[in-house]
Amino acid sequence: MTNLIENAVKYMGRENGKINVYLTANQTMATIKIEDNGQGISGDMLPFIFDIFYRADGSRNSSTGGSGLGLAISRRIIEEHGGRIWAESIEGKGTNILFTLKRVQA
Repeated sequence: MTNLIENAVKYMGRENGKINVYLTANQTMATIKIEDNGQGISGDMLPFIFDIFYRADGSRNSSTGGSGLGLAISRRIIEEHGGRIWAESIEGKGTNILFTLKRVQA
């Protein structure tokens, strides 16, 4: 969560930025959505943002200090816990990072 929210802040690229976090759940899975109103990620780069060492031009370049590891590590952690992570984005409107995790039954 920390990495995903820090990424939203780091790559916001706008004043008056907003980040919202939502949680929804059913009997077996919980879904967390981190939504921002930042600069967004282009559709041709979106499928690669969870790849190790990938940095999209503009929004994820080395001038912002990104190494291209954070989202790859986040994906690995979530998948190792039986979940899934993905992104939705519209350039100029913002990005949503969503992930699911299995719910533990008490």
